[in-house]
Amino acid sequence: MMKKMFVLCLLSLIGAVGVMAQEKTVQISLPKYCCSESDPIIEKVLAYEKGVESFQLNPITKSVLVTFKTKKTNQEKIEKALAKAGFETPNFKANERAVSKLPNCCK
Repeated sequence: MMKKMFVLCLLSLIGAVGVMAQEKTVQISLPKYCCSESDPIIEKVLAYEKGVESFQLNPITKSVLVTFKTKKTNQEKIEKALAKAGFETPNFKANERAVSKLPNCCK
């Protein structure tokens, strides 16, 4: 009986570690972030990006902290989505057409 409980506890612990390993948090720099007027656009992009669990914009550091499920997305896909919406990232240039649609302070 005691052995079964030990095995069950061990298996549940391994399962919990496995779930935690499926999430990753990265900080993505947005060097041309300009003002809070663009926040709703960034929030919408990240909210609709499959696998993104949470995010937090930081206007002081001009970056966004993103937590995502590694089985559904990765940092590259998230950066591509931001660039497509007009926000330059360390690895991708902003889509010029999208930049023209951003608030005036961001152009």
